[in-house]
Amino acid sequence: MPEAAPGGRDDTAALIARIASSAASGVARRAFVLRLSQLPPRMARPHHLRLARAALDPLRGADRAESFDLANGDIALLWRGRAEGPLRAALAAVGELFAGDAATDPRALSCVLDLPAQADALLALARAGATAGGTPAAADTRPVLDEADLARLEAALAHADVARFARRRPVWSLAAERRARLAWEKRVLSVGEIVAELAPGRNCRGAPWLFRRLCATLERRMLVLLATPGELLRAGPFAIDLSVAGVLSRDFLRLDAALPAALRRRVLLELRAPDVLADPAAFTFARGFARARGYRLALHLADAALLDTLPAERLGVDLLRIDWTDRLAATDPERAGADPSRLVLGRADDPRALAWGRLHGVRLFQGMAVRPEPAGG
Repeated sequence: MPEAAPGGRDDTAALIARIASSAASGVARRAFVLRLSQLPPRMARPHHLRLARAALDPLRGADRAESFDLANGDIALLWRGRAEGPLRAALAAVGELFAGDAATDPRALSCVLDLPAQADALLALARAGATAGGTPAAADTRPVLDEADLARLEAALAHADVARFARRRPVWSLAAERRARLAWEKRVLSVGEIVAELAPGRNCRGAPWLFRRLCATLERRMLVLLATPGELLRAGPFAIDLSVAGVLSRDFLRLDAALPAALRRRVLLELRAPDVLADPAAFTFARGFARARGYRLALHLADAALLDTLPAERLGVDLLRIDWTDRLAATDPERAGADPSRLVLGRADDPRALAWGRLHGVRLFQGMAVRPEPAGG
């Protein structure tokens, strides 16, 4: 019988990555969410939780089943196909387990959702499950990735087919009163999925300098992947995260040589503000090279406070990306000196993000709050 999830475990990032992957690819999945956080304390003792986790066992054998433990005790299980028999068995087991408690409604403890149609509902449950009682999620108690772990992971990546970890995150252009259209796709490698498979049980972010080294390795692997004939054959407008050093690397030069000139003009290189501030001279050189080759440039700002410090015009970049947070709700980008038409609002998974962006004239959004209508809609 499975044990309760270890204290402090939080698979929210991995779950959100899977939701985004399903939404971007259109690959259908089903989700069963067991909301153990809704149990009254008398029904949330360890033996109750172990039995509740065991109730999901019938579904763990479904096609490509994946289980995600959230910090507040909730469990999400995703799979491919219908699996009606195992699903009925899991629902019946949950109902039987808590049927004897008058204050507990078994129907409120579980929900079944279809992806990608109900991705926003699952995303809301995922984000709610990342906190317990409104407090921040417990600290990650997994062992921190060390140099030996990273060396083994890098060796595995050297031979791994990273295409299966590649994800496409659509960025939508949403002009007033017009149907959303795809502006480009952000191409990324899923760090969470890579670490979960190649260095299971490790916290890859606990040692920041090792995490940066891992990101540099993944940057190189992404550049190599994008330069393969299969990728180039079906490539449309896309964006990639790059360090300043990455723009001048041999791997990027190989990609540059492989890209048709017409496509190169539709590629966005997204740099990070700390990287730019750390070496302005290197940034200036990389920017000049990228401009000469026809690329567009964006700068990813970690905080809205940088909007007036790093204006796009002065930096010579086309766009600024800022991710949605609750703090951003009180920000007026124009007062901060930013041109809203040159902003990309990332992580726009909350309808409030979409409302804020449209209020302030932002036209470019990455996130699940934007639902493009069918072409005939």
